[in-house]
Amino acid sequence: MKKKSLLLLATLFCIAYTFAQQEASYWYFGQNAGLRFNAGMGTVTVITDGQIDTLEGCTSISDTTGNLLFYTDGRTVWNQNHDIMANGDYFGGTGLLGDPSSTSSGLIVPKPQDPTQYYIFTVDEPHHLNANAFPNQYTGTYQGGTSAPEEDDGFNNGFAYSLVDITLDGGLGDLVDTEKNIPLLTYDLTNPLEEAYKCSEKITAVKADDCSSFWVITHFTDKYYAFKVDIDGVNTIPVISTVGPEVPISGYRRNSLGYLKASPDGSKLAVAHFGFATEQAGNASGGVYLLDFDNDTGIVSNSVELYGPDQGDSPYGIEFSSENRKVYASVNAGFQGNGASSIYQWDLESTDIPNSIEIIHQSNTFSAGALQLGLDKRIYRAQVSFGDFPNTGNFMGIINNPEATGGATNYDETGILLDINGGFQNISRIGLPPFIQSLFNSQIDIIQNGISTTELKLCEGDSYTLIAENIPGGTYAWTKDGVVAAETTFQLDISSPGFYEVFIEPNNGECPIEGEAFVGVFDIPTATQPENMVNCDLTEISVFDLTAQDAAI
Repeated sequence: MKKKSLLLLATLFCIAYTFAQQEASYWYFGQNAGLRFNAGMGTVTVITDGQIDTLEGCTSISDTTGNLLFYTDGRTVWNQNHDIMANGDYFGGTGLLGDPSSTSSGLIVPKPQDPTQYYIFTVDEPHHLNANAFPNQYTGTYQGGTSAPEEDDGFNNGFAYSLVDITLDGGLGDLVDTEKNIPLLTYDLTNPLEEAYKCSEKITAVKADDCSSFWVITHFTDKYYAFKVDIDGVNTIPVISTVGPEVPISGYRRNSLGYLKASPDGSKLAVAHFGFATEQAGNASGGVYLLDFDNDTGIVSNSVELYGPDQGDSPYGIEFSSENRKVYASVNAGFQGNGASSIYQWDLESTDIPNSIEIIHQSNTFSAGALQLGLDKRIYRAQVSFGDFPNTGNFMGIINNPEATGGATNYDETGILLDINGGFQNISRIGLPPFIQSLFNSQIDIIQNGISTTELKLCEGDSYTLIAENIPGGTYAWTKDGVVAAETTFQLDISSPGFYEVFIEPNNGECPIEGEAFVGVFDIPTATQPENMVNCDLTEISVFDLTAQDAAI
């Protein structure tokens, strides 16, 4: 029996109030499609019990141990039993002011230090028909002969938030009457055109530098609005940063499309601007931009063009790798957004990031769908062909090795089958649920074997020692499969399979540190006896090719 002992090189990682970070365990999206990430088992399972049927916008939240709490398309909120929350039902079954056809119609953020309270941030689809049309309160008709989009309330409702209290409705949760659809100002009140549209379709969130609060960030024209969420709730006064390029509001609604993401470590933002059209509802090429984000102050700065409008294409999805080394974008060929597409990669450790561009996948079929990190550190891509809509989207694409470069990322166009019941009942469309990006930040490597930072494979009878940095005065808590272990020092001896975690409170003013390892124990393989190789003439020298026996062994 051989005992291995390795030293952990720790990096700081902030967490809110618990050991585990499984809030992104359940995804519901597209047409009744879903995924469940099980951290303890290290698995990703297709689920088909979701009620969402959306082209784009969707979001969901689980508790810190991975149990589903609720999900929404930005209008309707479903609880863990897949029933509509009681206070979320008006305007024909919808209660919030987001829009299922908004890129990021909703994003859920827990109230710090209160596991019973969650904020749903919503963005409406800033539609040009709503901007042009004003409902007549007596006839219900619209001026100028136009009409609001289907299932729309006739208004551009902008950026807002609502509060969900999980203790309501017998523990299933419900929206709080007194804190529902609270508008947040993300436009210039003195500009009639901005007031008509109010927002773009972009939201992202990331943990703040203080390790307990969050920043919720959105974009409109040439400004980024960062709202702080702390133990007192949502600060409705944003930090506003004016950073180019300006996205012409005259080209809305199409200009509003595309994702915004924070890097998991909170140091960067990346944005996909679908287009820079100057005519209402017009089409034009867009761009991808990388920016610095100060997660202490909420200030956005230093815009760098990664993919410019001179390319003639329209970006849509955007995502960082969990180790903050790479950034990816899905880009439509041309500016229609309904034909061929590519996935591009940039190296954030390069001295010339824009020129580090690599093409990792091209498709003549799929549109540029959403990109979203999973708890398994892989990046998932929504795949749908508008030319064959709705009979596509049965598979999700997966970037299997996001920290690798170019082709080594191993993109799999048939990464996971969503439509497990057949008949295109459960399919992807172009949106995926956004989450607090900090949930995907790479945690400390408590294996350090040069093979994997999270997976450890042992033979039966082996033991292993997981060792964390020995911090004087630090408090250590180890768990196996969610059960707290007796060990309270900086190391843990293991010999059985399971999901191991360590939570370290440094007690020195720094953020807590967390690490995890998926451990499997396997039977020792038995080598097959190769065929005998005999030289019958002892007076001669013979040469044997032992590699010929490799297959048998």
